[in-house]
Amino acid sequence: MQGTLFAREHDPSDVVYTPDWCAQDILDWFKPCGRVLDPCKGAGAFFDKMPDGAEWCEIREGRDFFEWREPMNWIVSNPPYSNFRVFLNHSFTVADNIVYLVPVKNVFSAYGMLKEVKEYGGIAGIRLYGGGARVGFPMGNAIGAVHFKRDPYLRDDAMIDVLARPLKPDPARMAQYQTGV
Repeated sequence: MQGTLFAREHDPSDVVYTPDWCAQDILDWFKPCGRVLDPCKGAGAFFDKMPDGAEWCEIREGRDFFEWREPMNWIVSNPPYSNFRVFLNHSFTVADNIVYLVPVKNVFSAYGMLKEVKEYGGIAGIRLYGGGARVGFPMGNAIGAVHFKRDPYLRDDAMIDVLARPLKPDPARMAQYQTGV
């Protein structure tokens, strides 16, 4: 049985792979621990670098994230953008910390989504990467790793702490991941 995500036609433009250097940077920056899930494993850019015991879903491999019900400490991934809001809302039901690499406008473009984020807890931070081309994405929008956190204190205070300086990729680090050295 397929879940909510694929009840409609699958959008092939949702398959945008994360570069290894970027996935490693996100994991190094946010340091997920405990029970960790990659709900959109794809080629494994995040999952292959996650702590031992991490779990994964991938609809194309028969593991639908919308059927996942086990509580997790962290979710880290690059979710489909065409239905990001539905994806995020399901994430809210299973994880205390969620880090999604997304066009930042997808988070802030709808007031209803911002209300849902605030009801969950809030945004603990954003790691900005610059425009989509900087991470090899086929778009010019600003891309960031957004950390959503279940936290009642975030609901009452500031909703977001933006790390405003775009990350300048380290050419040596990028070359290391590209060559596997």
